[in-house]
Amino acid sequence: MRFGIFGGTFNPVHSGHLRVAEEVRQYLDLEKVIFVPSYLPPHKDLADNVHADKRLEIVKIAIKGNPYFDLSSFEVENKGNSYSIFTIEHFRKIYKATPYFILGQDAFNDILSWYDKDRLFSLTHFAVMSRPHAQRLPLNRIIGEHAAGYSQTQRGYIKECGNEIIYIEVTPLDISSSKIRDMCKKQESIRYLVPEEVEKYIKNERIYL
Repeated sequence: MRFGIFGGTFNPVHSGHLRVAEEVRQYLDLEKVIFVPSYLPPHKDLADNVHADKRLEIVKIAIKGNPYFDLSSFEVENKGNSYSIFTIEHFRKIYKATPYFILGQDAFNDILSWYDKDRLFSLTHFAVMSRPHAQRLPLNRIIGEHAAGYSQTQRGYIKECGNEIIYIEVTPLDISSSKIRDMCKKQESIRYLVPEEVEKYIKNERIYL
């Protein structure tokens, strides 16, 4: 099974998330991309305190119709801080395979601040998406001493065990969840920034008002 894990608060998930997930899926020829909404993100506050069940439902609505996209409530059901290492271990056990952990360049640049970071590099591939305002730094500046275990390849880096760090240029769609939340508060249209059914659900549930 070739699969990707795409985590985040998804508060709300938007067309930018969906498009880059599709581009990464196609680039890596993944059989599945699993969206994993966090319960409590360890690196930032959860804006507007939107309940996890609402964010799960928004993602469920958004990915409906794409047979390559799936939704997991693993982090929500576990409650507490959502640490990626536990999510990665969970899906390794299920699929008996090494996942591709999908994240933006800005998040990857900060990876040495992550929980149990030293084990991450042996458990997963990293699919690092380009971000408009995030610089691709030399690998040793990002992951420190762990860089010594990687060799450079045409599309990134690889360890002797086969785990890769893959850089992927994705369409730079300037859409943010925070902007969508602000627009909802101002009762401005969010049409085309999110799927139509997501827009209806947010309005009907009055989530960001």
